[in-house]
Amino acid sequence: MNAREHLLVCLAEEAAEVVQAVTKALRFGLHDSYPGYAGGLTNEEAVYAELNDLLAVVEMLEDDGSLTPFMGVQSRGQKQAKVRKFMEHARRNGALE
Repeated sequence: MNAREHLLVCLAEEAAEVVQAVTKALRFGLHDSYPGYAGGLTNEEAVYAELNDLLAVVEMLEDDGSLTPFMGVQSRGQKQAKVRKFMEHARRNGALE
C-alpha cells in the first residue's frame, strides 16, 4: 500500500465515523451525551469533531496532490440549492414536516 492508498483508507474510515456520529445524533438528539463516548462530547460536538477529522484527511490528500480542490463557494452554494429543492419536494410529498 502506498501513501495515497493509506490516506484514501483513512478518508473512508473518517466518512464512516461521520455517519456513526450523525446516526447517534438522530437517535438520541444533538445535545445528548453519553459518559465515556467520544470523550464526553455532546452528539453535536462529536459530529463536528468527526467532520473536522474528515476534512483534515481531505486536506492531506490535497497537499500530496492526490485530490485537486474543486468545491469552491459557488459549488457549495449549488449543492445547498439542490438540497433545498429536494427538501421542498419531500415536504410536498408529506415525507418532511
